[in-house]
Parts: sequence; C-alpha cells; structure tokens
Amino acid sequence: MKKFIKVLIGIILVCGMLFLYFSKNSLSELFFGSSKKTTLVNKKTIKIRDGIRGVAQPNPFIVTEDEINRNLLGNSNNNLVGQLIYTRKHELPEAQQKLLANNKDTTQYILGYLTGERIPFEYGETAELKRKYPYYIQWDRRWAYDELGDIDVAIGGCGPTSVAMAIGGLLNDKTITPRKIAEIENKNGYFTSHGTSWNFFDFIAKEYGLKSNQVSLSKEDIDKVLKRGNPIIMSVKPGKFTTVGHIILVVAKDKDDNYIINDPNSYTRTLKIWSYDELKTEIVAMWEFSK
Repeated sequence: MKKFIKVLIGIILVCGMLFLYFSKNSLSELFFGSSKKTTLVNKKTIKIRDGIRGVAQPNPFIVTEDEINRNLLGNSNNNLVGQLIYTRKHELPEAQQKLLANNKDTTQYILGYLTGERIPFEYGETAELKRKYPYYIQWDRRWAYDELGDIDVAIGGCGPTSVAMAIGGLLNDKTITPRKIAEIENKNGYFTSHGTSWNFFDFIAKEYGLKSNQVSLSKEDIDKVLKRGNPIIMSVKPGKFTTVGHIILVVAKDKDDNYIINDPNSYTRTLKIWSYDELKTEIVAMWEFSK
C-alpha cells in the first residue's frame, strides 16, 4: 500500500508539472519570475524570451559524462523542472545534456525537446538589447528544433544565427531570422560535419546584395570595421566560448575601448564586455559584412 501511495504521488507531481508547462503562463514566469530582467550592463528593463536570465555558467566547462550527470542530478534537488528533466535524461542526446549542464538558460528548449511542444513563430529578437544589430539565440524555441545537417539549430546553429544578426541589422530587416538563414545554408550544402563552412559567408552576403571581406586579426583592423558601423563575424576556437569551435558577432565598442559581442549561444557572455586581450587568444578568422 505504501509503495502504491508513493507511485501515485509521483504521478501526481509529474502531471502537475506538465500542466504548468502547457498552461498559458510561460515557464519563465512560473519558475524564474518575470520574463523581463534588469541587467547591470544595460541598466534597463529588457524583454527576453524563453525564461532566459543570463545565469552564471561554469568555468571550466562541464564536459565528461560523470560531470554532466552530477550537474543535472544536483539541479534536480528542490527543483520540480530539474527533477522532470533528470527522470527523462536518457531521452536526451549527449549534446543536449551537455548544453543544459553548461547553461541553465536552455531549460525551456530542453523541455520542448522532451515533450515535443512547439511555440508559434513570430518575429522579434530573443532579447531586446537596443543594439544596432538584433540579438538572437540559436536555442530560441522558434527555430531551435529546425534541422541543420544531421543535428538542430540549437546545437549547431551559431553560424546562421550570427549571420542573421549581421544581415538583419545591416538591412534593418526583422524577417531575416536564424530560421531563414539556416534553411538557405542547408539547401545549399554549407553545413558540414565541422559546422558552418567559411565559404558560406561570401555566398550568403551576395545572396542579400552585400559584401563579405576577410579581416586580419589585428586590433587596428577590427576597430576600423566597427568605426564604419559594420559587424564582424568572428570564428573562435575551443576556449572561453565553447568546448568546440564557435561563431559570434562583434557589433560595437564602448567608451572604454572594450568590445560588445552578440554570442548566439550565451546571453551571459553577450552581456559581458570584452577586452581585446580576452578576445585575441580565441580568434581564428573574421569577416566584415557591409553594404
């Protein structure tokens, strides 16, 4: 009888969590508070989707199976959503488990992956940072589950997401989204086993009547591009941004000679101000997009 009662309580808890998930209120409000957040960087109220908060991320990254399991188990303590995810962890590919372990801002994407729930598509930034170039996150649920090669945009979409931010800002066109750019990349075979092919940048720039020029790794050349008001697609190696290669967008400089970036995989790193010394050890290659 006691065993039956425990099972019944477990079923009730799971049903309750699923009810909350599918209710009209967003998970960001139910579990994380309001979807608007005041940051020290912007000192404004920012409208943000998908319960994203800019959480602290582990340093160094969590990479081994044991580390990932311990992290997700720890996240299930006194956390109903964490408990639900942990009980279904076996349904998540390794990449999704690793993503969540390193960034709890991805929780709503992971829940959608497990439940199959999708949200209606609409235009708009992932977070309205009031920058010249829009800010999109690759695991934004509007396109996170879209196919990109043999994975999805959430896992491999840093390239098309960075391109969407660059071109969307240059043309002031909110219809240029990661979904649209990823579709073009897929259709034309520019996504490889190593991620977005660098040749895609020239191709997609021409598709939109723009120019793509490779930039040297020097601070002087980076500053010249930003002074012209143009964005820089930056390919970085494993290190401060991810455990694999990654693509980000450099969008501006501040008054203290630091750099402002749009990281499609991390709202936290997007809010951070970066010095050249911090970036120079990560850079592999860069491209200026211009009219």
